[in-house]
Amino acid sequence: MRIINSNISAAAIINDETVNNTESISVFILGESKPYENLDLSNNQSLVSAVIIIGVKIKDNKSSSIISLYFQVLKKNESHNDGQYSCSFFNTNISKWDTTGCTKPQYNKTYDRYECTCNHLTTFALIWSPNLANTKYLTAQDIASIIFLSISILCFIAVIIHSCTTRLLSSVISMNARNLLPLISSASTTILFIFYIALGMTVYTQTTSEKETKCFLSSSVLMFFVYFFLIFMFCTKTSIGYFSYLRFVRLFPEPSYRKLFVLLIISFFISIICTSFAVGFNSNSSYNITQLYGNKLCWFTQDMLHYFMTIPIGIFLLLNLVTIVFVAKRILNHVRNATSPHHTYERMKQFVLVLLSSAVTQGIGWLIGPILTFVNADVGNILSWFFIVFSGLEGVWTILLYIIIRSEHMDKPKRYIDGNKRMKKFLLASVKNKK
Repeated sequence: MRIINSNISAAAIINDETVNNTESISVFILGESKPYENLDLSNNQSLVSAVIIIGVKIKDNKSSSIISLYFQVLKKNESHNDGQYSCSFFNTNISKWDTTGCTKPQYNKTYDRYECTCNHLTTFALIWSPNLANTKYLTAQDIASIIFLSISILCFIAVIIHSCTTRLLSSVISMNARNLLPLISSASTTILFIFYIALGMTVYTQTTSEKETKCFLSSSVLMFFVYFFLIFMFCTKTSIGYFSYLRFVRLFPEPSYRKLFVLLIISFFISIICTSFAVGFNSNSSYNITQLYGNKLCWFTQDMLHYFMTIPIGIFLLLNLVTIVFVAKRILNHVRNATSPHHTYERMKQFVLVLLSSAVTQGIGWLIGPILTFVNADVGNILSWFFIVFSGLEGVWTILLYIIIRSEHMDKPKRYIDGNKRMKKFLLASVKNKK
């Protein structure tokens, strides 16, 4: 420990359990690390410390290995102020520096060094990388996200325009507002997307420095609007999913629309309560509730994501999954026992499944955020694309819901006409029999 408490350029401490579980250990510290400098130049990163090479012969592979690493920056550069350091090992499988299994380095001001731990033994070094994720330009993911969200918004607008146009042009095939109530679910998501894009663009255009971590006033206001509509979206989807289950699966007694309005009011107040808690905690800066992520977004800190997102969204997902199980069971029973196809009945099942699928895809998408806090960069990049795709599916669900609602509405006049025809035939047949 006396050696560690000094201005050493590089050092490593292996825990006792690992030492006791090895037949031999060899440690090399290369102050001149030129052979490793050009091994991986991806993402404009660079090796800035000595290289520590650990060679071991393990007795039992089941035991875990913990090594503490200490690095001083040997190659300082002014540009390093706009990047980040990471404890990395050289992954021979992909020929790249990899951070898997290593903690984020903590700066020790006393000895001017970075300290971290890793759960395996191999070749280690301190790597500097520029803040690619926070650079002052939109990445492919940013552009794709804006496009997908905009398409979903346009899909909802197209549905409203089509509904209003048909109502003005033809009173026969027009639908009243009550028939479109299930689309409140899509409306809440559309409003969420609008505020989410506004939040991203506000942060992007008004952030003056990539080093800023504190949310400014307008970004904080927009962030809490986004959070309110996020919770309201899941509350609404869950409420309408439950109402649709009562209406189309249980069938009797048919629930009144008053019950739906009550569910929506409850959803509103739940959203208000959740948002009020978040705003209240954020008013005390010591809680560190929100932060600015580069010049892209103002959102909850990694420590708070689980409390304000993972838990509530997980609850809504669970409720919707339970509803889907009951709907699926009802459909299977109907298919098994039905003597003749009933298009209306089947269409309503499709309606409920589409509505709940929308809630599930949105839930999985927004749950990816907390997962990104503890996965490496490659996995995080893949999961980010999943979030973009799942969010973009909302436009598809909106169109499908509208088609199903409209098809059901169009079937009612047909069933009425067919019923009249059957009644006329019955009466004519009765008259003939009397003659």
